[in-house]
Amino acid sequence: MKVTLIGYMGCGKTSIGKILSEKLKFFFYDLDSMIVQKKKDSIYNIFKKNGETFFRKIEHLILKKFLKKHKQYILSVGGGTPCYYNNIYLLNKYSKTFYLKTNIYTLYKRLYIEKKNRPIISHLSKNELFIFIMKHFSNRIFFYEKSSKIIDITGKSKKKIIKEIINYIE
Repeated sequence: MKVTLIGYMGCGKTSIGKILSEKLKFFFYDLDSMIVQKKKDSIYNIFKKNGETFFRKIEHLILKKFLKKHKQYILSVGGGTPCYYNNIYLLNKYSKTFYLKTNIYTLYKRLYIEKKNRPIISHLSKNELFIFIMKHFSNRIFFYEKSSKIIDITGKSKKKIIKEIINYIE
């Protein structure tokens, strides 16, 4: 079984993915971590030095290679991954994709708390952060909703979210 978690930054892809991988006894992979390891630089620095177009191309190539090589996994991808180079279709072809869906207000609350750990938003004021999320989220939702299954995570515990994903898989 191949499972990919998609959704906007702050929706819990990595934390849900790690727990899910333990439950299912599958390896957990994080695409951003793979990119950092391959390029020996942070996502922030790759964006800053080379621009988003370069980053998205590298991201696509690493993703494509990974999907074709691995037989069983839980994969978490960056919030923008499904939106470029037809990655959503590639992800759906090679795995069961789960969109961890929540509302903008929930994302805003989570990201405001975590923003110092996220270089792309660390410099934004409260208002700028909310506008940033609204803009990006509205541009990406089209791709997220093409996933195999949409899991509404709003107000749910990690345990309940994982149970929903497992029920769908089995």
